[in-house]
Amino acid sequence: MKDSYQYGGFDRFIHWLMALNILATLIFSKGMSQLPGDLKIIEYGDHGMSVTTILICLVIRTIWRASKGFPSLPEAMSAVQVLAAKAVHYLLYIAMFAQIVIGILLASTTSQDFVAANYGINYSSFNLIDDSYYELLVSLHIAGYWLIIGLLVVHIVAALKHHWIDKDQVLRNMLPFVKRNQV
Repeated sequence: MKDSYQYGGFDRFIHWLMALNILATLIFSKGMSQLPGDLKIIEYGDHGMSVTTILICLVIRTIWRASKGFPSLPEAMSAVQVLAAKAVHYLLYIAMFAQIVIGILLASTTSQDFVAANYGINYSSFNLIDDSYYELLVSLHIAGYWLIIGLLVVHIVAALKHHWIDKDQVLRNMLPFVKRNQV
C-alpha cells in the first residue's frame, strides 16, 4: 500500500455519498418496521435503495483503498492515535458490511416484500435463511445500528479534534469544495 497518497476528488465524492446515505438510513430506519402497510412498503423501498447505494460505494471504496492505500496521517499523531484511527476505519468498514449482510438475511426471513427502490432488487426473494432466525437477526441488526452510530460518533469527534485542537489538515482534506491546505 502506498503511504503518501492524499485524498482526491473521487475520495471525497464517495465519502460524502456514503455519509449522506448512511445518515439518511440511520435517521429514517428507526421504527421502520412499526409503520402501517403502505408507508412500510415505501420506507422499505427507500431503505433498500439507500443501503444498496451504500453497499455499492463500500465495495468500490474498499477496492479503491486496497489499490491506493490510506493517506498518511499527521506525523504529530502518537502511535496510539494512529492505531485508534486505523481501528475505527476498519471497524466501520466491517460493521457496515456486516450490517448489510444481516439486513439482507433479515429481509429473507419476511413475507413482506423488501424491494430496493430504483434498483428493483427484491431482497425478500433471496430466501437465504430460515424464518426461525428472524428475531435473532432483528436483534443483531439493532445492535449493528448502535455500533455504527458509536463508531461514527468517534470518527466525527476525531475529525473535529484534528480541526479544532490539533489544527492540522485532516478534516480539510476530506471536506468537499475545500482545496488541500486551504485555511
